[in-house]
Amino acid sequence: MFDSLTKSSGDHYITFASNERGKVLGTGNITLNSQFNLSKVLLVDTLGYNLLSISQLCDSGFNCLFTNEGVSVIRRSDDSIAFKGVLKGKLYLVDFSQEKAQLDTCLVAKSSLGWLRHLRLAHVGMRNLNKLLKGDHILELTNVSFEKDRVCSACQAGKQVGVPHPSKSIVTTLKPFELLHMDLFGPVAYISIGGNKYSFFIVDDYSRFTWVFFLHDKSVVQETFKKFAKRAQNEFETKIKKVRSDNGTKFKNTNIEEYLDEEGIGHEFSVPYTP
Repeated sequence: MFDSLTKSSGDHYITFASNERGKVLGTGNITLNSQFNLSKVLLVDTLGYNLLSISQLCDSGFNCLFTNEGVSVIRRSDDSIAFKGVLKGKLYLVDFSQEKAQLDTCLVAKSSLGWLRHLRLAHVGMRNLNKLLKGDHILELTNVSFEKDRVCSACQAGKQVGVPHPSKSIVTTLKPFELLHMDLFGPVAYISIGGNKYSFFIVDDYSRFTWVFFLHDKSVVQETFKKFAKRAQNEFETKIKKVRSDNGTKFKNTNIEEYLDEEGIGHEFSVPYTP
């Protein structure tokens, strides 16, 4: 099993968990497979098992990750897996009979140090990072190349802007009260002297004439509109054809819908997130 073995010159012993001791007969090297070998392996008398020392693995440049299913021994130099073992009972067993380790599918992608700094420094542009690097403005930052060899998805999403909504230059209504726009503003931070904190707007689409009503609570929007509709239709001797509002609950409810149906007034709703 040993590729090379040097006999021990003195009396060296290994103490087991049972307080028994085993004499060290020699030290040698063992090739476990084509990808992994061990050095400074002790040949111990009366020891019937092949044991791996975790401390010696760590001293040899390996990291050991233990879980409730098994163990992974990772090379510290390049983070690659040297070998893996499974948990059976209370022991972690490793089978080196396989010529090549069966590695799991990699689910982690490494990023270059330049892009890593780009992410950690709040997505600063590569050109500005190069300026900081040349001016030694970043401590302990050397041997880093800031190259824009791909597109940062977060930067791309952050720089996207919405397409401007086209302005309406043509009036599509033919007479006043054919279409009324309604909206509610509030509550405001400062209440008025009269105790009002909401503003109810009604705009005529044809004439752009605007009515503003100050309300102490948004629950009175329905009653305010009913009074306005009756007064406007009586004062101007006309009929309100349609009203348009957003999808807020102050306009989209049973009471106001019943009133509009009784008066024969159509109710339109604007598309969300549009002017």
